[in-house]
Amino acid sequence: MIELRPFQRRFIQAATAPGIDTAALSLPRGNGKSWLAGHLVSRVLTPDDALFRPGTESVLCAASIEQARIVFRFARADLEPRGGYRFLDSHTRIGIVHEATNTRLRVIGSNGRTAMGLVGCPWAICDEPGAWEVNGGQLLHDAIETAKGKPGSPLRAVYIGTLAPATDGWRHELVNDGKGESVYVQALQGDAEKWDRWPEIRRVNPLVAVSADFRRKLLEERDAARRDSRLKARFLSYRLNLPTGDESTMLLTVDDWERVTARPVAEREGRPLVAIDLAGGRAWSAAVGMWRSGRVEALAVAPGIPSLAEQEKRDRVPAGTYRALVESGALRVAEGLRVQPPGELIQATREAWGAPELIVCDRFRLGELQDCVSASTPVVPRVARWSEAAADIRGLRKVAADGPLSCPESSRLLIAASLAVAMVKNDDQGNVRLSKRGTNNTARDDVAAALVLAAGAFVRSLERPRQRWRYVGAA
Repeated sequence: MIELRPFQRRFIQAATAPGIDTAALSLPRGNGKSWLAGHLVSRVLTPDDALFRPGTESVLCAASIEQARIVFRFARADLEPRGGYRFLDSHTRIGIVHEATNTRLRVIGSNGRTAMGLVGCPWAICDEPGAWEVNGGQLLHDAIETAKGKPGSPLRAVYIGTLAPATDGWRHELVNDGKGESVYVQALQGDAEKWDRWPEIRRVNPLVAVSADFRRKLLEERDAARRDSRLKARFLSYRLNLPTGDESTMLLTVDDWERVTARPVAEREGRPLVAIDLAGGRAWSAAVGMWRSGRVEALAVAPGIPSLAEQEKRDRVPAGTYRALVESGALRVAEGLRVQPPGELIQATREAWGAPELIVCDRFRLGELQDCVSASTPVVPRVARWSEAAADIRGLRKVAADGPLSCPESSRLLIAASLAVAMVKNDDQGNVRLSKRGTNNTARDDVAAALVLAAGAFVRSLERPRQRWRYVGAA
């Protein structure tokens, strides 16, 4: 395998020293974290190594089987040429067995229930714990800590990864506040005040010393982040190991929304693209109309049962908030109905904006929507994978910050109220998508969801200017 770098040798020496049962290495992406985890896996399964415990089963913990497979491949590349090992690599299970001694390693994902049986387990090697998704990885972390606390337990846990995408929780507490005779923490984090200075970037990314390509990539990303504030948060999180909670959880920053409202309101040019987010359960149905000039308007339809006053109490918003939206003309109520029909929203958009050139929507209640729309109006469902959602959100952020997105006074209250509660979730690849706040669907982010769809289609139309609206929404 590749020779260890000095910082890796220092960490392994301290993490495996007598008396240490918890060790954490935190540093930016691209600095060999998964490779180092694979190196430890290899040592755990190598007879005569100081980490080898014959006849035992260690575990490799990762956010998913796919993430664990990266570490697994590094370990397999080192072990396989020696012979004497059996490798299990299926869609649902990954493991390694040293056949002569029956010393094993199995992979578990970020689900605490799979780690409840860690009895007699000597090593838990944990890759990218910041990306563990079940309760922020708390369940799996608790299972590991519980196993270490059992009488006579030999378990030692080694956590290797970047702090992002999680912005708080047990991982941050361990790295920032980890103390005690049995805990060792080594962290490389940048100084936010010096975030774009090359000496500081180089200090926290030690592998630039051996990779010209890595150095070039960091400089390119630094320069892009200087030009575009939306890229700065990602650079801070993944290249300086400084997670930025504001940008990672907000759909639009206050500054970007203020840029939208400060622009002169553009005229309606031609027929609009209309993005639809239909209701389910307690939600509202929402529509956003966007014209080629960048003008954006919004409408929503709320159920009539329960009453608006009861909905305000349920959603914990100030009394009169929803009534003010009705008075502004941006919110309509489906009187006497618990679930508003799609036709009511479509009728509202026709009355307000005329016939649309294209309707883009998600796939929820697609058939009902198509039944309400004229046969001459294309309806394009948008695939809602992480990558597509991230592209649409990036598009919204771009047209909000740089233009031409503008909004008339009549729609600002409704859009601003939805943006205030819209929350985005990050995956371990840096993608984002809208995420419901809480478990009872009490955040009115429906307009924000439609706005994301409209902005994504708008940006794709700019990239393909010769094509009509009807083609830009396709996944």
